[in-house]
Amino acid sequence: MPVDADQESAAPASVIPSRVSRWALPSGVILLFVIAMLASAVAGHPVFAPGEAAPEPLPQPTEQQTLPPIGLGDPQRQQADDTLLLIISIVMVVLVVAAALAALVLVIRAVLVYWRSRPLRRTAGVATDVAMNAETVAESIPDASTVRRGIAAARATIDLPSDAGDAIIAAWIGLEETAVDSGVGRGRSETPGEFTLRILLHRPGIEDPARRLLRLYESVRFGGHRADEAMREDAARALADIEEGWR
Repeated sequence: MPVDADQESAAPASVIPSRVSRWALPSGVILLFVIAMLASAVAGHPVFAPGEAAPEPLPQPTEQQTLPPIGLGDPQRQQADDTLLLIISIVMVVLVVAAALAALVLVIRAVLVYWRSRPLRRTAGVATDVAMNAETVAESIPDASTVRRGIAAARATIDLPSDAGDAIIAAWIGLEETAVDSGVGRGRSETPGEFTLRILLHRPGIEDPARRLLRLYESVRFGGHRADEAMREDAARALADIEEGWR
């Protein structure tokens, strides 16, 4: 039965979650209004001057009239007013920047939500025959003589006078190479360990020793466990049982 693979699901073109569509636009408008008001407050009030007129002549002081002394004002009060004005300006600028950043975040979030909900393009899949593939896999049988030679080489490796962990790793890697040479194809999602285990389990009665040997290998290679001679002997017994099942 042909199967159309690699199809991507399509979503409506204008689907945007109700929560974002409900609050994004009003919030952006409010924040822009706040930014405009704060900018206006920082800039100050406009002053409209009337049309230029001819300056009126200043009254000339008479001999009996004396001008009052011009007051210079309080310097400390003037400095305090300037400091207060500077603080207010800084606060206004900070508020304007914060409002602008908040508006920018809302806009970016709305764009991201729209992008995620965009319709996906449907691509043509490749027709595959599942029944034919199943029959091909079922008919793939490993070469028995190749597997036997690999098991015998692994037994010889496990008995070499070397570190126990290195011997266990070398023995299992030899079995992985044997599985590759057995004439059976490896699945796309299979790890080398799973592929080797599948090849070994073509003969009945050896599932327990095969899985035990794989656990020993993984605990030494990936689990950081330091192997000892007891683990080497356990691996050697598992290989002996596997070899017995393949005779």
